[in-house]
Amino acid sequence: MLLRITIKAQTAQEVILAVHGKIAGPNVQLLAKEGASYLQTTAHLVLDLSSVPFIDDDGLTLLQQWAGTRVQLRGGSPFLQALLAAEGLGTK
Repeated sequence: MLLRITIKAQTAQEVILAVHGKIAGPNVQLLAKEGASYLQTTAHLVLDLSSVPFIDDDGLTLLQQWAGTRVQLRGGSPFLQALLAAEGLGTK
């Protein structure tokens, strides 16, 4: 399954990216590249995970690396929120 990343909203201070698809396999590198690109140009990055059904170990590692920086996670199914919470990553 391909990963689709779209800009939901963008200001000078914040970019909200809607992530669609599994954050797994090669999709992790795509998200890492896109996220890093936006982190170079904005103060705050929000990932809307409402359309993400699954995150593998590599995806969780990436999100953990971004935790505590300028990245915020939003949305997600109850399953995804439980998965993230178990890894110390909360969503809003």
